[in-house]
Amino acid sequence: MNEKIKVGFIRKAHGLKGEVKILPLTDNPKRFKKIKKLFLEKSKDTNDSLVEYDVESVRVASDEVILKFKDVCDKDVADSLKGIFIYINREDAIALDEWEFYTQDLIGLSVYYNKENLGNVTDVLNTGANDNLEILVNKTSKHIYYPFVRTFIEEVNIEAGYLAVNQYEGFFD
Repeated sequence: MNEKIKVGFIRKAHGLKGEVKILPLTDNPKRFKKIKKLFLEKSKDTNDSLVEYDVESVRVASDEVILKFKDVCDKDVADSLKGIFIYINREDAIALDEWEFYTQDLIGLSVYYNKENLGNVTDVLNTGANDNLEILVNKTSKHIYYPFVRTFIEEVNIEAGYLAVNQYEGFFD
């Protein structure tokens, strides 16, 4: 399990004093107001190496977060951060309620039905009504989308690396 949680994406600079607009990857952008430090990808191409930044201020504006880092003092530096994902330490994340999961923890899980390994979760997509798991099916090597709705999911075990689905016969054929 990754020790960092991806929480947002820097969309662009905001204003002239080094603020950035962040697209939050959370259902509650107000959570950003409690964050004291964030980790940014060293470059847009990889998250192998993360750089720590202290947060100076946070404002929530509808579906965006406007954030100021302590060491980012002008628009040019803020512009250089465009397109970079931001992370927090897992221990700084808010506690999840029952049946809540971090998307990144679901990606890579093996998917089982009746104790048969059907494939692996390759992505989680939000289609509005609910999240859908993108699953690469072993038998067909095709991607299918499966609703991530409690009614259709028997068990999720992040630590053991799998989830079990209740699906209709032929769904994965």
